[in-house]
Amino acid sequence: MVLFSTLSAKETGCLRKNKNSIGKPATESRSADYLIKKLEKRDMGSVKALNAKARVFFKSEEESISVNANLFWVRDSLIWLNVKKFGLEAVRMLIRTDSVFVLNRLNKTWSAQDIASLERDYSIPDGFSFMQQFILAGAWLDPAMEFQSDIKDELHRLRGSNSKYSADYRVEEGSFLIQNQTIMQPRDSRFVAISFENYKKTPSAGQFPYIRHIEAFSPESGKITFEIELSDVQINGDKKVRFDIPDSYEKVDY
Repeated sequence: MVLFSTLSAKETGCLRKNKNSIGKPATESRSADYLIKKLEKRDMGSVKALNAKARVFFKSEEESISVNANLFWVRDSLIWLNVKKFGLEAVRMLIRTDSVFVLNRLNKTWSAQDIASLERDYSIPDGFSFMQQFILAGAWLDPAMEFQSDIKDELHRLRGSNSKYSADYRVEEGSFLIQNQTIMQPRDSRFVAISFENYKKTPSAGQFPYIRHIEAFSPESGKITFEIELSDVQINGDKKVRFDIPDSYEKVDY
């Protein structure tokens, strides 16, 4: 929320509907264990880093914003974002496994928070691990959940729950790519729903989705939605990132 609330222009970003599929309709039920193995098989272990350009549409209960961004991710290490408005850098963000840093070029301020701030505001169930799976279009599967499966809307539906979370995954037949996943935290009135589309074959990452939709609700932030459209995706490329905080910038708390 900090990242986008600094960009206060009122704009409307149109969220796109799911428009492509490389699998086929599911007509025969698969067991939960079979689907889990298919999802886990796509672990993308050979992908150690990713950088891309992104077009981001963000909407909350107060505003709608459209921005461009550069994204860089390193496995089990960091996520770096450079957000531009009108061609100029407005916000720089560094997410590590335990912390979040935001540099606001517009207000000449910076902030530091623990990863729990993102978990709270965006209803993320497992911090950096969940965000890493989001970047790779993998399914976040809690090993403590008990799963069952059936077919819904021509997709395999995998459902699981435990004392804290309930989850719903929709998977294509044939490709066994994940199309949608929803993670709910009923006790805390939180949920996050993610869909992946526009899969394209890449040399190092196999089928990779270039469009992601996110809808989340938390008591702190209310309902928020994103659409992220990636381009110029590079896998395992060498990229240097900087996150220097100028001495003149004021530290603020959010």
